Amino acid sequence: MRGWNWHQSPLKPYSYEILLSVWEIASRICPTNRDVWIRRKVLKKSIPTTPYIAKGIVIHRIIASLFKEAKKNVYLGQLDSLRDRLISKGMSIVEDELGSMSKYVDLKGFSDEIREFGKEISKYVAVSIENKIMEVRSKYPFIDEEGLVNLVFPFAIELIIDGRFLGLSSYLRADASWVFGGLVYDIKTGYKLKWHKLQLAGYALAIESFYERPVDIGVVIYVNRGLQGLKIEKEIFPITDDLRSKFLELRDELQMMLIKDKEPPIASNCPKYCLFRKYCYGG
Repeated sequence: MRGWNWHQSPLKPYSYEILLSVWEIASRICPTNRDVWIRRKVLKKSIPTTPYIAKGIVIHRIIASLFKEAKKNVYLGQLDSLRDRLISKGMSIVEDELGSMSKYVDLKGFSDEIREFGKEISKYVAVSIENKIMEVRSKYPFIDEEGLVNLVFPFAIELIIDGRFLGLSSYLRADASWVFGGLVYDIKTGYKLKWHKLQLAGYALAIESFYERPVDIGVVIYVNRGLQGLKIEKEIFPITDDLRSKFLELRDELQMMLIKDKEPPIASNCPKYCLFRKYCYGG
């Protein structure tokens, strides 16, 4: 059940013609997969499905961008006022993403919430990075830029993976992976859901197929707003054969549906905020 065995069953995909994202395989927003069919067969483009997904995308953009920006500043030796610059960068990302997302999703009643959440995330990330830099520099006063980056950021942000060996997208992006291998990370907002582990199983398989290194541990980092500010929780779990097998079964199910072009039925319990409701119920 390792990704590098992509050429044999059960890892070998049903087809290499339709390449799927890890997210659309694992998430199953629609119980009948009708959302995937509409996105692929009707709209023929990938767009956010709900305001909650849009919020998650914005938060991902903030975190990834701030870590990249911090690395760049370390290499350039621009550490003065780093915290303030990162916070400002985070807020500009929020506005850019809101403008982009509002073209597809009705964000009325959500925009202010996303802005406030984005501000809190930006502050948290900026302070955490600044504190870690100060800690490392105090411990190793003669450290150079390369050593500082390696100790402060021992992980690859938005790791690019070519998943085509497994019938997956050629441009997958895992939120983060430990540079020494073995762990893959994902950031989520909202409740803990079973498919979050499936998603990391998919990324683990893809990393193994492309980089040929084992990934045994998944880490889901839940970022939410609590009564006293940000609430951050980590769930660490082994990426078992059961998780891998379930992900591959869902992959095959979606590929067969799309290749046979069989329209799925309308779900009896359609999610309230699904963007595709109008395609199912009209209006």
